[in-house]
Amino acid sequence: MSIEVNTVTKGWVENETVTELLRRMNFIYPMVIVKIDGEIIPKAQYDVRKIKDGSVISVLHLESGG
Repeated sequence: MSIEVNTVTKGWVENETVTELLRRMNFIYPMVIVKIDGEIIPKAQYDVRKIKDGSVISVLHLESGG
């Protein structure tokens, strides 16, 4: 049982939410975009959206600058 996070295979954790996955993978930037199987997940759903076994996840960090 596994998932893919930014092209790296990771262990799947049953009932893990997006928020929990971000914490486990040490994604600490406050502004990120998360896609699961090609679907952009709204930040409001991070605490309730569960990760399914076999999911392909992309996490993109947003940075501002000038």
